[in-house]
Amino acid sequence: MPTTTTIHRYQWLRTTLLALLSLLYLVSSSSSFSNQPSKSKLRIRQVHIIHRHGDRSPISPMKDEEYWYTTLPEGRVLDGIARGTTLIRPEESDTTPKKKHLASGSGPFGQLTLMGLLQMVSLGERLRLELEHADELQKDNGDSDGHEFVNQGRLFTSKKPLHPRRVQVMSTDFPRTIQSVQALLTGLFPDLAEAPIEIDVRNTNTYLIPDPQPRQSPQQVVLERHLSKRPHLLEREGELQELAIRITDALDEHLDDAAKGVSFGIGEEKDDEQTQHNATKPLPWVQLAEVLTCLHSRDMLPPSLSKVDVEAVSNHVAWRWFENLRHPVLAKAAMWKFADTILDKMKKKVNVECRCVECVDDGHSHGSGEHDNEMMIVREDNEQECIDEPWLCIYSAHDSTLIGLLCVLQLEQPSIWPEYGSFLKMELIREEVDPVDVTEQTQVLQHWVRFSLNGQILRSLWLTDENGEPASMVQLDKLSEMIHSEHELEDAGGDGGGLKFSWKDGQLREH
Repeated sequence: MPTTTTIHRYQWLRTTLLALLSLLYLVSSSSSFSNQPSKSKLRIRQVHIIHRHGDRSPISPMKDEEYWYTTLPEGRVLDGIARGTTLIRPEESDTTPKKKHLASGSGPFGQLTLMGLLQMVSLGERLRLELEHADELQKDNGDSDGHEFVNQGRLFTSKKPLHPRRVQVMSTDFPRTIQSVQALLTGLFPDLAEAPIEIDVRNTNTYLIPDPQPRQSPQQVVLERHLSKRPHLLEREGELQELAIRITDALDEHLDDAAKGVSFGIGEEKDDEQTQHNATKPLPWVQLAEVLTCLHSRDMLPPSLSKVDVEAVSNHVAWRWFENLRHPVLAKAAMWKFADTILDKMKKKVNVECRCVECVDDGHSHGSGEHDNEMMIVREDNEQECIDEPWLCIYSAHDSTLIGLLCVLQLEQPSIWPEYGSFLKMELIREEVDPVDVTEQTQVLQHWVRFSLNGQILRSLWLTDENGEPASMVQLDKLSEMIHSEHELEDAGGDGGGLKFSWKDGQLREH
C-alpha cells in the first residue's frame, strides 16, 4: 500500500506534468512565439497588387515617329476601357505648376501600346481567377510550408464576391499607367457600368516611384550621387564604358535629337548644365536599356547590335538599381512613404475587423495599432461585413516601383527584371484556431504578410524561420517595426569629406 508521502509525490508529479503539457499546448498553438505561423488555419483578409504598366513605346524620342503612332491603341479602344472609371485629381484651386516627369514621354513616345493594353486585360482576368473562390464546396488547401488556407487561399467568396465597392485603385499620373489599370479593371470586371471605380492620381507621382521629379527631398539626389560614386560601381561602369559608347553610336540613327535631353532614374539624373556638357558622352544606362528593350521586342535592333548586347545592358541596369536602392537609407528615402501607406491600410483593416467582431484583451501585440493588446474572437455565423477599408488595393506604377518596394521591404531579388505587366502581391493573412466545441468561437492569433512576384513567393531577407531560412511570411507588427527602423550612412572617405546621411522619423537628413 502506497504511503502518504508517495501519494503526495505522485499528485505533485501529476500536477507538474499537466502544467507543462498546458504550457506546451499554448506555445504550439500561438504564433506569437514564432517567426512562422503555427499549423493553424490562415485566411486572406486583404490583398495589395502593385503592378508595372503594360508594353510601351520608347520614352526617348525616335526619328520614326509615324511608326510608333501605329503601335498605339485607337481612341475608341481607350474610351472603351475608360468607361466605368473616374479619375480623382487634385482640387483645381491648387494652381501650383507641376513639373512633368521626363519619363512620362510625349507624342507617341512613352505611351501604352495596343500590345500592352491586351497584356493588362489578361492580367485582370488572371487576378480575378486568383482572388475569387468559385466553389464553396471544395476543401481548403495548404501551401508548400503545410499551412492550411481557408477558401483555398482566395480573398473573395460567393457570399462576399469580388465587387467594385471592395476595391481601391491608385495610379501614377502617367497616361500609360492610368490606361494600364483601366485595361486591368476591364479584365477584372467585364462590366463596370453599374458600379464605377475611382482611380486616385492625387500627388501619386511624388511617392509611388523612387525617382520623382523633383525628389521627395533635395537630399535624396545628393545621396544617390554619393552612392553611385562608390569604388565598386565606378570600377564596373569603367569596364562597361566601351559597351555604352558602342551602343550609343549604334542607336544614333534611330534617336531623335531630343532624346539627349531625356534624363531619369536613380543615380543617373542630370541637371540642364550636365546634360549639355555630356551631350557627346554615352547615354545613361537606363535610357539605353529602355530603347533597346523596345527595339528588340519588335526586331528593330541596328544590325551591329544583338540580343547579347540587350541582355548585357539590362543586367547592368538591374544590378545598378539594386546595388543603390538596397542601401537602407536610400531605400527608406525613396520608398518609405509608399510602403508605410500600404502597411497603414493593413493596420486599419485589422482595426476595422476588430470593431466588427468581438475583441478581448490577451496581453499580446497583434500589429494592429489601436488594438495591439486585444485578441479577436470571430463568430463566423454573425460576422458582419466591414467595408470601411478596402479588400483589394491596386496600384498602377512602374518597374522602378517594384524594385524600390523589394528593396525597402528587404525581399529576395528576382532572377530577372520585372517585365511589362509584372505584379507584386502583398497579402494580409489572419491566423485562426478553430473552436474545439461548436459552442465556441474562432480565435485570431496573429496577422501575417506574404509577398509574391508574378506568383512566385518572395521570402524575407531580414527575418528567418526556425530553421534559419528566410521567412515566407512575416508578422505584421514586425514588418511595421522594420519599416520604421532608423539607419545611418557614414562616408568612408574620398570626395565626400566625411559626408553622413541618416534616416530617422520618416525624414532623410544630410549632416
